[in-house]
Amino acid sequence: MAKFCVQIDGYLDEEWIAWLGELTLVYQPDGTTTLTGSLPDQAALFGLLVKLRDLGVPLLSIKRLDRHSSNVTTHHE
Repeated sequence: MAKFCVQIDGYLDEEWIAWLGELTLVYQPDGTTTLTGSLPDQAALFGLLVKLRDLGVPLLSIKRLDRHSSNVTTHHE
């Protein structure tokens, strides 16, 4: 599982929260909404992005929050 933070322009109606799954929505004072949560894989992330596109919501940013250093391979000579 990977944790992501997605920022969109505008506020989503409460009815869409269940449609977006296990994500936490925070309405920001600047008129944007931050969606945060864990997604099982990249396909789930793309699924979320398709849902947001279908809603016509402008996407502002996507950030992965849990970059693990254990996934980095270092080669020493």
